[in-house]
Amino acid sequence: MTLTIPANDHGQIRIFSLTPPVAQSLMEAEPQAVHRALGAKDLNMDFVDVVDTRNLAGLSLLDYLHQGYDVPADAADNAALRGIDGPVILVMSRATSGREVTLTPVQGVRHVTTVGEPVRLAVPSSPLPSATAEGNVRPGKAVPSNGAISGRVATIALLVLFVLVAVMIWIAA
Repeated sequence: MTLTIPANDHGQIRIFSLTPPVAQSLMEAEPQAVHRALGAKDLNMDFVDVVDTRNLAGLSLLDYLHQGYDVPADAADNAALRGIDGPVILVMSRATSGREVTLTPVQGVRHVTTVGEPVRLAVPSSPLPSATAEGNVRPGKAVPSNGAISGRVATIALLVLFVLVAVMIWIAA
């Protein structure tokens, strides 16, 4: 079975379950082992995790995804993830670095589900219709704000006070 992650994919996590026994190199998320298991060479390993659900200290995989990755739970994902017990590979959308990538998992690696809210990035089809969208930039240097002028006055006042205190200490000594 192959799975293609489109180039414009954002905000999703693909979950693959692993059938034991699992090689130690894969459990340690070594890049070559993960690439071999998923049948893809060009994944950014910063966005691929290998997790053993038996080591989650009482959390289910769904709880782990909700708390660790802020993935909202829905009924379909809940049903698919409830029965998983053992190692899983989590492949985030950013693992493809914005390219279309086809995954061909090897025997013992099964795509369970894809979770997350897909983010659709859309470019406006036409320029903004409002005349205020064109902007109004005045040439020349900007006039300092009232806050900037107040800050300069306060700095000068503090410097004068510092000099006065230093002179008073010098005279008293």
